[in-house]
Amino acid sequence: MSISKKRFHDLIEELVCEHCEQRYCFLKKLVESLHPDPRLLVQLKCIEKLKFEESEHDGKDIGWNEAGIRWSDQGYAKAFQKEFDEELTVKEVYERTMARMGRR
Repeated sequence: MSISKKRFHDLIEELVCEHCEQRYCFLKKLVESLHPDPRLLVQLKCIEKLKFEESEHDGKDIGWNEAGIRWSDQGYAKAFQKEFDEELTVKEVYERTMARMGRR
């Protein structure tokens, strides 16, 4: 892992339980212990955000499968690739990706 332990921990905080007030969170510790690729985690969270927005727009839950297809087929994955930076928050990466796609 090329990012610092603190940045990785902050990323897990942002991704897993953004508003968790618990001193100890089993889910956060589980994800941290798996040492997943930060880029993968950020991209999954961005797809989740797209899923929410597209579901809201379509008036129904589009589901993870459809969100992933749209992410790939409509060029979001390529835009994400150009905008991803380990030092940015998920929100910043998502906003930059959407801006690159002309959605912001």
